[in-house]
Amino acid sequence: MRSPAKLSFFRENLPMLLGLAVTAASVTLTGIFFHQSFWRILPLYVSMAVALLQSRMNRYASLLGSVNSLVYAAVYFYYRLYASAAYALLVSCPVQAVTFVRWSKKPWGRSTVFRKLSRKARLLLLLGAVLAEGILLLVLFLTGGSHTLLDSSITLIGIVTALLTMLSYIEYAPLMVLNGILSILLYIMMLGEHPEQTTYLCFTLYSLASSTIAFFRIRKLYAKQQAAAASPGSAGDARD
Repeated sequence: MRSPAKLSFFRENLPMLLGLAVTAASVTLTGIFFHQSFWRILPLYVSMAVALLQSRMNRYASLLGSVNSLVYAAVYFYYRLYASAAYALLVSCPVQAVTFVRWSKKPWGRSTVFRKLSRKARLLLLLGAVLAEGILLLVLFLTGGSHTLLDSSITLIGIVTALLTMLSYIEYAPLMVLNGILSILLYIMMLGEHPEQTTYLCFTLYSLASSTIAFFRIRKLYAKQQAAAASPGSAGDARD
């Protein structure tokens, strides 16, 4: 007999679970049709589980994603997406590992205690991102990278998102949505030369859906945490 916790999980995540099943089937079928090699599809299957966990702000998503980043780095390098490859290997992998450790130190159920950037911090972050984008574009142009504008933008937003996630700032959620939209555009542009990337497009659509759900859930969770902080006696009841 299924436990109430399991039944609750399935009820709350039924749309995501159905989407996961459809995405897995789509990735498999398009991979076979376009003769995509198994090792380039492998990280997508793992990422489906990561996306599901991320939609619930589950800290174990970072642990699983950290290991998966190593496989992604090899795939990106194959397609000459050098910025994305460097990001996966040098940023995503170690930062997600640190994120899991940090979130575990301040747990809130299976998630963590979140905070919010000040207006000044947001402005400084934006200015720094614009400067970094210009430098990254120049580097990619000199190294002969592919789809340099989207590659650099996705990479930069990914770095900022990873750092904000590690530091438990809720601003990471809308950036994940933006990165998902840009990634979809990148894979659409790659289809003419690499039709096998349909597999990645299928997954990114699912990932965008999970990021959008996470965006709304994290706002609710942050509000709940703020309410619990204002009423310390109810903090234990607010955790889920």
